[in-house]
Amino acid sequence: MFLPLDRKPDWKNPPLITLILVIANIFVFYMWQLNDDQRELDTYAYYSSSELDLIELKAYVEFKVQHKDSRKEPQVTHDTYQEMRTDGKFQNLLEQELIIKPGSENYDDWRSRRDHFEQLRDRSISSKYAFNPSQPRFVTYFTSLFLHADSGHLFGNMILLILLGLGIEILLGRSLFLLGYLISGLSANGLSVLIDGDKFIYGLGASGAIAGVMGMAIVIYGFRKINFFYFLIFYFDVVKARAIWLLPIYIFSQAIIEFAFNTNTNVTAHIGGFLGGLIFTGILKLTPNAIKHELIDTPQQQTDFTKKFSDAQALLASMNIEAARKKFLALNKKYPGNQIIQQQLFTIAKYNPASDEYHELANKLLSLTATDKETINIIHATYRHYASHAKPRPRWTPELLAGIAMKFSAHQKITEAENIINYLIKSIPDFSHNAAGLATLIEFYKNREQAKYEKYLKILLELYPNSTEAQKSY
Repeated sequence: MFLPLDRKPDWKNPPLITLILVIANIFVFYMWQLNDDQRELDTYAYYSSSELDLIELKAYVEFKVQHKDSRKEPQVTHDTYQEMRTDGKFQNLLEQELIIKPGSENYDDWRSRRDHFEQLRDRSISSKYAFNPSQPRFVTYFTSLFLHADSGHLFGNMILLILLGLGIEILLGRSLFLLGYLISGLSANGLSVLIDGDKFIYGLGASGAIAGVMGMAIVIYGFRKINFFYFLIFYFDVVKARAIWLLPIYIFSQAIIEFAFNTNTNVTAHIGGFLGGLIFTGILKLTPNAIKHELIDTPQQQTDFTKKFSDAQALLASMNIEAARKKFLALNKKYPGNQIIQQQLFTIAKYNPASDEYHELANKLLSLTATDKETINIIHATYRHYASHAKPRPRWTPELLAGIAMKFSAHQKITEAENIINYLIKSIPDFSHNAAGLATLIEFYKNREQAKYEKYLKILLELYPNSTEAQKSY
């Protein structure tokens, strides 16, 4: 086992999503799954004692003869029963009554026993809400991520989630971490459908999503040297290595599990989740400020950053503008996407509001994802300065303006949101985002100002009668 372990949790800003996920998994297991083992024993005890297994095994042998287009009856071995239970094509046809058909000699007897068997089987939360790649259901793409086979499976996964999640959640933020975790889980189950779609098996556990968190760590840290915790049987230690080494190590470990050990580990789901985490975080790397790169540095690197940043600020305070600008540009090159540095560069660029640099920095800050109050205040301050000082005029697209309006309305800065939406309606009346903007104003004023509520509702219905927003307002 080889795990990235590069950050201690910051309890002033606790990793709530990681902790909530751990609590949710434990709660589900002990509240709903704890008696599943006994339920499944009862189910398959009935399956055997009712001789339903013999009826279906006979049907399976006949199915194999037909499927293989052979007149010779295949030999029934010790493994044939297990093969029948996991044969997705056979099980699906059996449930659709296309194997033992209505009107056939044994149908009524089989149907009665089968109905009782399915009632017993569905009492098990694991059977009902685990992910079956041969019968994928939308709800089980999610529910399977919170189910576990036993307490050992549960606590093994939760330890991994805590070790990995504490650091990655801090670097991505709560919303993006949760989104990445769920996408990784969906990718795990999605690859299972593609690779194991012919198997009637139950996939359950958080390990696919956790593998995605490991993939996120590789993309975030890249070639940086970080601490890894590892153990081999009874020996464990911490070693410093480049994060990218985790990629071949993880692939090798999954290959060993798949080909060297006869386990129930769903390697396909692990790889699917791992790839989901890699791709998700790879896309985030292309998004400005999505990853908090400034938090990745070691204490020494953070000290160096603080000193260089303070030096640049001192130059700016003494009005040595060009020298401060060069230092901030050097920091921005080393820490791309750091919004604090970009704010300082924007402050300097304000001295020349006609420059390309001023316009580019304004657009970068206005494009920030408004995940917290501090960020929305940065966007708000940038918008107010850019709207009134940009020369010859602001270089923003209608899409950017519409996005700013939605951010402002979501954070109760309704005056600016209202001004932007009215401007877009007046200057670009056929703009596709106008209806959504009006809908936010209607929702805001609905129980606050009746006159404005009626005004914007009337505009929506008159100008955009065929929009989804207008249809919902009726």
